Amino acid sequence: MTAPQRSWAGTRIRVALLLVLLYAGASTVRWLHLGAEWPARSGQDEISTYERRFEEVRSVLPSRGVVGYLGHPDPTGATPREANAASVLHFRRYLLAQYALAPVVLIESVAPEFVLGNFDPGTQPSPPAGRWEKRDFGDGVVLFRRSGP
Repeated sequence: MTAPQRSWAGTRIRVALLLVLLYAGASTVRWLHLGAEWPARSGQDEISTYERRFEEVRSVLPSRGVVGYLGHPDPTGATPREANAASVLHFRRYLLAQYALAPVVLIESVAPEFVLGNFDPGTQPSPPAGRWEKRDFGDGVVLFRRSGP
């Protein structure tokens, strides 16, 4: 290898190392920036929101067992795309509620003694068919308890 070739090869290696170091430094700065933002944003994620939303109803429910679940009914007259979006939103809300109330198990049924309603805030849901006591916890969270046959 001639002297100019060695010089060019050494320069390429130095440039490559410099680029790797710059990339690593930029990535570290990005991660540090995200880490600094995390405490301010951590209380705003959906899981934390649902845990706070169901905190009061959790104290009324049994510590274990099965509780019924009611969400939004499928929209009437919706296009297939709108019906699919509503179905995905319903399933997402169900999973978040299940996570917030664990180890209680939520099932989409009105057979258990307790049935949790998870609705949009401001919605006035009607109880399931039969005799039910209704307790509204606000923010769209309603608990129905069977009061008779």
